[in-house]
This record gives sequence, structure tokens and C-alpha cells, in this order.
Amino acid sequence: MNTVKVVAPNFIYDVWKDVESFLNASINVSGGDFTLDQLKFSLGRGEQTLLVSVNEQNKINGAMTVEFTNRPNDRVMFITALGGSGIVNDETFSQVESWAKTQGATKASAIAQEAQARLYKIKANFDTVRMVVEKDL
Repeated sequence: MNTVKVVAPNFIYDVWKDVESFLNASINVSGGDFTLDQLKFSLGRGEQTLLVSVNEQNKINGAMTVEFTNRPNDRVMFITALGGSGIVNDETFSQVESWAKTQGATKASAIAQEAQARLYKIKANFDTVRMVVEKDL
């Protein structure tokens, strides 16, 4: 069984070597919102939160970073990066959802490419609610 744990900002640098490769794959398809180094800095400052999935041997097998935004009608846990085999499935994502609710979240959201969106839907029951388009100005 996998367990989801929250990594406090003061321990980001201790676990970074164990999560870097999981998060890097996600950063590569993020559209350039931030680099891996910028994400690490944001986590260390507490602007985002790192969640890890660990197996029975306490080995990290997945990682997710999130930030919270407050909208007029909802507090949204926004997934900024994720990767690994253990972080998005029924077993672990239900733990993420429970934790997010303790943080006041009423929704979970992520920007995803089409293939990623299908995985969110299959593995964590997400619905596609909007498409995001973007251009440089």
C-alpha cells in the first residue's frame, strides 16, 4: 500500500534527489510556466506544496506539487507538476483529496495536454471542463 506524505518546505532539499526525475517529466510538458529549479525554489519558500507517495519500504514512488488559489466560489488545489507510478491512482489520490479538504480545498484542477487529461480522467475521475489556449504577447 502506498501512503501520501506532505513534505515540509524545510525538507525539500533533503528529498529533492528522490523526486526530481518524477517532476522533471511534467515540467517538460508544462508549457514553460517554470523550470525545475524555479519549482524547487517555490517549494522551499512554501509557495507550493510537495506531496510524495511512498511504498511499504518507505521508498518514494511518485511526487506531486500543488498550489492553492481562492476563487469567488471555490478554493482550488491546482496541480502544478506530478510524476511517478504511485501518485495518481485510486489509492493515493483519495489521500491527496482528503488532505486538500483539510486545507480548505473544494476543487482540484490541473492543466493537461490531451493524453494527460485522459489519464486524469481514468485514474482520478477528473472531468475536462475547459480548454486553455495561450500565446506570447
